[in-house]
Amino acid sequence: MMKKSLIALLTVTALVACGQQQNQQSTNNAASAASGAQATTIKGDKKDDKPLKPHDIQGEKVNVKTTRGQFDVPKNPERIAVYDLGMMDTLTALGVNVGATVDKAPLAYLQPVVDKATHVGTLFEPNYEALHAFKPQLIITGSRANKAIHQLNEIAPTIEMTADTQNLRESAKERIDAFAQIFDKQAEADKLKAEIDQAFADAKAAAQGKGTGLVFVVSGGKLSAQSPTSRLGGWLHNDIGIAPVDTAMKEGSHGMPISFEYIKEKNPDWLFVLDRSAAIGEEGQAAKDVLNNPLVAETTAWKKGQVVYLDAGTYLAAGGAQQLQIAAKQITEAMKNAK
Repeated sequence: MMKKSLIALLTVTALVACGQQQNQQSTNNAASAASGAQATTIKGDKKDDKPLKPHDIQGEKVNVKTTRGQFDVPKNPERIAVYDLGMMDTLTALGVNVGATVDKAPLAYLQPVVDKATHVGTLFEPNYEALHAFKPQLIITGSRANKAIHQLNEIAPTIEMTADTQNLRESAKERIDAFAQIFDKQAEADKLKAEIDQAFADAKAAAQGKGTGLVFVVSGGKLSAQSPTSRLGGWLHNDIGIAPVDTAMKEGSHGMPISFEYIKEKNPDWLFVLDRSAAIGEEGQAAKDVLNNPLVAETTAWKKGQVVYLDAGTYLAAGGAQQLQIAAKQITEAMKNAK
């Protein structure tokens, strides 16, 4: 009898202890959540919305606007690592030395930067051993490195500088200003922003009255249309002023799947095509070959030769200062040559 009583007493004691532990865990979780809610949160649709841990920065620092809000970073860091082609483009245009970056650059004009830099992985997978050896003082990332951003931030202050695709040009100029603050490059930044604005003004003037356009990506033989709020459609429709052929487009995360019948039905004056497979170095049928069919041939764009194959950098280095000018000048040239 005494043995049964002892067992019962021990069972009750264990249940009470378990309950206290669960209550304490709930309290800790609530406190953690409250703390996180007060920290800077990510703006936009991100896979990981956990706030980045702030760093205790020694020496002079500056507070800059990033994709994830305002952050303190070192002033004039000498060793920077960059995991984004668009921001590598902008930093180079400002005259900032990129000490470490990805192993390969699919864009020829960025290859010299990559060649002289320390290689620290890819846009998606950092090489942590090489990065530790480089000892960065600041790490700059884009959306492709989002999964690694917290681990990168353990090594050095890390900022995500992905440009806002819904307002690409103005967002790119904000990134230019942020880098100007960090590296004391405001005069260079003002000149660069003026050059971007002029390139877009020229393109807008050339495109005036030239009709409607359809922007789409060709990847693996499949087509996906891009709306005026997308990375590829936004700057063409909103900044340059080319009217979208479909104002009721229902776009998903990677565009709206379309068919050749859709292109024929909408009959745009211009086709703006991004060959994704070619841009990322994948083997497959070229976009020009995919589009060479009887249905597309019936469109105004095809008949007039008004098919623009967008520079690969518009996809790979979106928001880059030099890339924005390359893209705008490509549109200006195409519009001026229209029949």
